[in-house]
Amino acid sequence: MVTVDGAVREGGSFPVGGPISLIQAVSLAKGTTEDANARRVAVFRTIGGQRQAAAFDLTSIRRGEAPDPQIYPGDIIVVDGSAIKAAQKQ
Repeated sequence: MVTVDGAVREGGSFPVGGPISLIQAVSLAKGTTEDANARRVAVFRTIGGQRQAAAFDLTSIRRGEAPDPQIYPGDIIVVDGSAIKAAQKQ
């Protein structure tokens, strides 16, 4: 399972059969919302009993400017929401 949360259309835990890419994992959650800050995506992973975190820029990955990292079963992905975009929408 991978968990996708934050500014995505349908967050939750999704079964995966092995490694997938960050873009594939976000697509399992039906993509980002209009108020998502795709430049701030965190991936949390437990390695040797220690929780690790890494930040990624989904916009740069989509443009081919940055590599699309591997996501493994047990990872948690959190897409940041933009308070400015949310306020503009309201």
